[in-house]
Amino acid sequence: MISKKIAQQAKDCSKVLSEAGAEQKNKALSAMARKLGSNKSQIISVNKQDIAEARKSGVPEHLLGRLGFADSKIDSRIRCLNKIEGLSDPVGQPYKCERRPNGLEVQRVRVPLGVILMIYEARPHVTVNAGAFCLKSGNCAILRGGSEARRCNELLGKLWSEALSEADLPTDSVQVVSGSHEETGELLKLSEYIDLVIPRGGKGLIETVAKESKIPVIKHYSGVCNVYIDSPADIHKAIDVALDSKCLMPEVCNAMETLLVSEESSEHIPAIVKAFKNCGVEVRGCQKVQVAAEVKEATEEDWQREYLDNIVSIRVVSGVGEAIEHINTYGSHHTDSIVTDSVENAEKFKRGVDSGVVLINASTMFCDGESLGMGAEIGISTDKLHARGPMGLEELTSYKFVIRGEGTVMGEPGSFIQTNKN
Repeated sequence: MISKKIAQQAKDCSKVLSEAGAEQKNKALSAMARKLGSNKSQIISVNKQDIAEARKSGVPEHLLGRLGFADSKIDSRIRCLNKIEGLSDPVGQPYKCERRPNGLEVQRVRVPLGVILMIYEARPHVTVNAGAFCLKSGNCAILRGGSEARRCNELLGKLWSEALSEADLPTDSVQVVSGSHEETGELLKLSEYIDLVIPRGGKGLIETVAKESKIPVIKHYSGVCNVYIDSPADIHKAIDVALDSKCLMPEVCNAMETLLVSEESSEHIPAIVKAFKNCGVEVRGCQKVQVAAEVKEATEEDWQREYLDNIVSIRVVSGVGEAIEHINTYGSHHTDSIVTDSVENAEKFKRGVDSGVVLINASTMFCDGESLGMGAEIGISTDKLHARGPMGLEELTSYKFVIRGEGTVMGEPGSFIQTNKN
């Protein structure tokens, strides 16, 4: 069975990789960065073939952007690899160190998880990011990208193999695989070889993986992200944050989908709507928004929709309390922001919103591993176990306790020796 062979190869490599030093892992990352640069024209060529085929098969235009892997994205991945290379190796790092009253020195030491299976749609850049994060954190990776990016992913997998070989690491430490849905389903049952599954893609993909997997899954459900404009708040600052959250990259999971406006700030709704429309955004609104400006009606379903497009829904709420209630009811516990001049309301929002990332006076675009000093991210968890929010190197490790004593025993020293003499 090919799936079992893939998983077993990863498991066999995991012991070697878990013991590899930072210098050796960094050598592979550096080699991969060079190979992306020297093979750029070939990568772009096969990616164009993938895009052409996806367009013919009816993939919406706004989603083709996720599939694209042209000059700027390749350069961005090269920078990402260089940044990850420069990050501290988490493996073997001690933390929470203390000396107990009984004389024991107790610490936790970070260790790799083992073998990580990534299942994702489009996004060839994930093949670079995920491979790099797993490698640096001492984990073997099985990367199952979408069929729409098959040619590009196959080439990136070949480059990973060459880069690992140059660093004298097992070439199966990063495996880029394709295969049928049935073969992917088989991988999800191989808990004796695979330690964690991370799916990235639409809600349907994630629900299917979570349902079928016999392996722990860290889920990245939909990004129904909200921005709340409080009162008091600088309206110019608030509009800037809202526009950046929606318009900079509307197709990404941390783009704002719903804008909440305090009743006391609702006089600014005409200006807010005009700003969105000037950016080519379709605006939908509740009844109070419809009275203030010419917009489409927002339905109950709109408050919980991830548009991933130039569409935004606007709702007027009584204040920070109702904003928190709306977010916890309709949001996806991903990323939510408040724009306010009130320290008290900011604290209330921070405590009350149950999301992986909460921002105060900042765009939802900053739910981003690179912005947060992580190099990039392997995914954004909307779960609470074992990781939450953007996931970097530390989130791909577990820990073990290391306890040091000096012949320390729980009972009376020498008591068992004395008993044996008798």
